[in-house]
Amino acid sequence: MKLEIELNEYDYTGSHNDIYGTVTVVNGVELELHNQDTETILQQVLEHLGYEVEIINRYNGELI
Repeated sequence: MKLEIELNEYDYTGSHNDIYGTVTVVNGVELELHNQDTETILQQVLEHLGYEVEIINRYNGELI
């Protein structure tokens, strides 16, 4: 089965604040969170597909 993941970035610059994010769409279904960090995108895609997810972040081999 083919999995289609679409990432749609947006950035609206207003007079008082900037609004930006990434809309993630999996097989035509828009996911709830509009984040730009890869951890959030990856976690919500895998959870949408039914996986239990624990993501461990490291920077230069050290936990963050």
